[in-house]
Amino acid sequence: MIKKNRNWIVLFIGIALMVGAADYLTQAKPATTPELIVPTVISEESLQLSDD
Repeated sequence: MIKKNRNWIVLFIGIALMVGAADYLTQAKPATTPELIVPTVISEESLQLSDD
């Protein structure tokens, strides 16, 4: 009886680890690097920076 329950626990933990690993590996990657985001927004919105 205990061995049967242990098998279910091991199976559940294994599935949880696989789901967690798959989620981590398939996370959305940013399309552009953070250094390029601000200039892109400035050019798309026709904004001007000022040195005040």
